[in-house]
Amino acid sequence: MIAPDAAAELRAEKRFDLVAAILIGAIAVLAGVLAVIQIGASQAATRADLQAARLASDLSARISVSEQAIDSGLGSQQFALILGMEAAARQLAGVENSDASTTAVGQAQESAYQKLTAALTAMSATTGGAPVDPYTAGLLGATTKQLLTELAEQNRQVDLASAAGTHEQLAVLGLSLLALAGVLTGLAAVLREGRGGRISLSAACAVAASSGLLAILAVV
Repeated sequence: MIAPDAAAELRAEKRFDLVAAILIGAIAVLAGVLAVIQIGASQAATRADLQAARLASDLSARISVSEQAIDSGLGSQQFALILGMEAAARQLAGVENSDASTTAVGQAQESAYQKLTAALTAMSATTGGAPVDPYTAGLLGATTKQLLTELAEQNRQVDLASAAGTHEQLAVLGLSLLALAGVLTGLAAVLREGRGGRISLSAACAVAASSGLLAILAVV
């Protein structure tokens, strides 16, 4: 027969071993979950950072090119207006003075004015057709509304990258705590049933629970 004290000690050791085994299993599961969260968050942060950088570069190009296009267009329109007024003035002067050469020059300027005006109209109305590709046409015709929309998306990508980075940090911290929980569980297994073993096992459970909380926060 087994003495009552020995039986109680045996039951205590079995409970200790059961708790340790459950804790080891929980640590393994949490480690897998946190590793997946950490990898996913890292990839999400990288994608968002790249997208934000691409949008920032595109915004810079759109602002620069559209400003140059506007300045060039305004200058060309001013030149076209001057040319049109000169053409009208020369033709009027040629008629009044019966000067055929002046009238001919005025008519040539009128023709040049009309061709230049048509070219400017076609340039400002381009939708990306040949010979201008769609991206270049988008740069040339970027509007303030489009720029603000792209800026809002770029800011959203920055926020996504920041949030993903926070989730990654939480996952890494959780994995670090799990490593500590594993060490404490190993120490408890060495010390076995006793005051030191129970303290180590309790501490390991608390640390593992903290790691589980971090896993939940990293997902939310």
